[in-house]
Amino acid sequence: MDEITMMPDPSGRWLMMCSCGATEIRADSGPAWRDFDLHQEGPNLYRVTCKACGKVTAHHMREGSRGTAATATA
Repeated sequence: MDEITMMPDPSGRWLMMCSCGATEIRADSGPAWRDFDLHQEGPNLYRVTCKACGKVTAHHMREGSRGTAATATA
């Protein structure tokens, strides 16, 4: 795993995993991620940053699917 993985959790929440070992399941009550920064850059494009190591990944989400991920470039 070279990028940050973002996937739906079986309970309906979202799970993030970074190759550095940082992992978080989005809390139902929380307004934001605690260990990751998530910024929308387009209608279905998100830039995810791991706060632990600084790794950045771009996620393209498609409605009804898990989406795709790629290492983001500056």
